[in-house]
Amino acid sequence: MAGLDQFFADLSTADTKTKITHGQNIINYLGDRDNSIECEDTGGFIDALVPWMQSSNFKVSQNGLDIVGFLIDRLSSDFKPYLNTILSSCVDRLGDTKEVVREKANIALCKLMDATIAPQPLFEKIQAAFTHKNSRVREEVLLLLQNTLNAHGAGSLTVSKLIPSIVQATSDPQAAVRDAAVQTLVEIYRHVGERVRLDLQRKQNMPSNKLATLMTKFDDVRTSGNMMPTATLAIGTMEGRAEDETDSRSGVKSASASARSRSSSVPANRDRKTFITPKLPSGRQMV
Repeated sequence: MAGLDQFFADLSTADTKTKITHGQNIINYLGDRDNSIECEDTGGFIDALVPWMQSSNFKVSQNGLDIVGFLIDRLSSDFKPYLNTILSSCVDRLGDTKEVVREKANIALCKLMDATIAPQPLFEKIQAAFTHKNSRVREEVLLLLQNTLNAHGAGSLTVSKLIPSIVQATSDPQAAVRDAAVQTLVEIYRHVGERVRLDLQRKQNMPSNKLATLMTKFDDVRTSGNMMPTATLAIGTMEGRAEDETDSRSGVKSASASARSRSSSVPANRDRKTFITPKLPSGRQMV
């Protein structure tokens, strides 16, 4: 057998040691771009990786996420039919107790935005992550949003649709989530400008003390000279607005391109996907 078919049968093994060894063999194979990724049932192959991603053994989970990442790299936009198959598991792994697994999940999501789906439709698909039962997931999705702003720009996102979830996170029971939410709003302000301030003051129901603290942080960023060129610095001006809105529309349009080959396990109108060079998340530090 050639291509990925040579690895297919062993994906269903229940032995953890075998999974770890077999997973590394697949990773080594996919790491060589000259190796074929042809497979008689690509959908079935990706289906079989889901239990790996969900494994309680962090090495197996890490290998599963790495393999999915390589498939995203290799398939690029052709991974789209498999997107829904792996997305939930990627989001759940953002809350893993092992940092290396959280990073691999973050990388896989970043790869999807680089090669398969535009940022805005991706965040719409993982909207539930903002209220996930695992506080680490809630924190990590906010950090992912910050990284996305810096990697793809404000034009790749319709931030007005995301702000309500971020505002809600400022009242999260966990301090780490609250801090990440505040920093995310500051980062959005740095990219978008005064429209964010106006939105928070007029449309969002934030406690007055939290709103005042946030306004002070906005002022600090503005006076520091770290505002992005896309930011509108005067309420009511059109500077930076047309370009942002045009970019946002084009990003969503490109993401809605029809998926190609369908996997055996995906319904006709269901999206799925595959992998690119790991792009390490910006991490836990804000720009």
